[in-house]
Amino acid sequence: MNVLEEWLDRYFDELSPREFYRMIFPEGELDTKDSFTKGKYTGIAVSVSKDKKKNGKPKTKRYSVTDDLDAVDEVCATDDFCIMSPISYAGKERTSKNARFLYAFAVDLDKIRVKGTDPVGLKNLWVAQIERVNRIPKPTMIVSSGSGLHLYYVLTEPIALFQDTSKDLQELKRDLTSLIWDGAICDIQSTKEVQQEGIYQGFRMPGTITKNGARAKAYLTGGRISVEALQDYTAGIRGIRQHNEGKIRVVKKKEITLKVAKEKYPDWYERRIVNNEPKGVWHVSRNLYEWWKGQIYDGAEVGHRYYCLMMLAIYARKCSMYDEKHNPNPVTKKELGRDAYQIMDYLESLTDSDDNHFTTGDVQDALEAFEDKWITFPRSSIEYKSGIPVPPNRRNGRKQADHIALMNRMKDLKKELGEPMQEGRPSAEPIVREWQQLHPDGTKADCIRDTGLSKPTVYKHWQQSKVDG
Repeated sequence: MNVLEEWLDRYFDELSPREFYRMIFPEGELDTKDSFTKGKYTGIAVSVSKDKKKNGKPKTKRYSVTDDLDAVDEVCATDDFCIMSPISYAGKERTSKNARFLYAFAVDLDKIRVKGTDPVGLKNLWVAQIERVNRIPKPTMIVSSGSGLHLYYVLTEPIALFQDTSKDLQELKRDLTSLIWDGAICDIQSTKEVQQEGIYQGFRMPGTITKNGARAKAYLTGGRISVEALQDYTAGIRGIRQHNEGKIRVVKKKEITLKVAKEKYPDWYERRIVNNEPKGVWHVSRNLYEWWKGQIYDGAEVGHRYYCLMMLAIYARKCSMYDEKHNPNPVTKKELGRDAYQIMDYLESLTDSDDNHFTTGDVQDALEAFEDKWITFPRSSIEYKSGIPVPPNRRNGRKQADHIALMNRMKDLKKELGEPMQEGRPSAEPIVREWQQLHPDGTKADCIRDTGLSKPTVYKHWQQSKVDG
């Protein structure tokens, strides 16, 4: 038992895994086993085994969590890495497209300040920030996940995850996380170190194995809380003001009808219900996907690694539709998975302490963003969550096709005039390839030292060169 857990154990009542998930999903809320009741959904737990498939990827298994919560017992009986989000889903795939209701916000709190055996950060959180000045809302439950904590804010009513609503809830969680990651609580030097995660993120389940081999424990610390109350706490730091005078308008379970949807989302209602139009199809060149892979190696930082991979999945989806003219070589989901696990090695190499390793579970979660729901994710949000600048396209008001045609004509004119032209960006891949051929047993660290190339550059080209060579 670590010092954080000892403090929680001294002041709060421990919850069993069943009690914890019953708090999130009250009796009768989830569907019963094998019933497929209309309007009823299930939770989804995912376990990641240490065993490997033939392709080298870890074995994973999905569990449908029904009203009896028997799947919780089954998962906790394993020694696997197990995660679950406080969300109900339609079907067996844990994707945002299948997500139906959000039951709680879960905030991952790492780098908590500790002096010897004194959990000063946790005491500052609870005694000073929550009880004395009421700056931070009191969580319903806290999970000791090993070296960090997960703060659960269980909602008084579940919230329907419509696309527009989901974006608003993502912003609310971002603000809530920023509020909690305070310098008196966490050992951080700047806001860049704040670990931002989305509402769909899965968290280590109470009763399952932690990184240090113990079992995660849950404690009851407060009551349920409304979305409106959370908005009041975060109103002072809200970065992007929402409609309705800064208040996020959410649709609660009892409000869901087409009549409400028609009133809230008239454009969507006209397109999808009245005109029966399909969702849009994207034909984006794979160049965008390849560019982002390079950006990850060049700019990923601890605290943003999950979102860097999540954006890779989003860009892969954008570039996954075949089009003879615009995208003759689309990105496949299989290719995305292969690239993500290769990049995982580099992201893990950035780890600066034992409480923030980048794991296969993080990769699995990030890959869930390979779906249509995320292809309109705004550029500003990509920059904020990934910590990597995404410059806007500068076309001076021209349409993309006209801008490309103009740039090509300018390039041809420069060639005619004999001006030097650099075709594409110079690559360090030939250097890495040559070094590997001369040093077949060499390591990445050896290559960095011998060639003088940066660590991100060597990692970027290492795997592909290894395969080709």
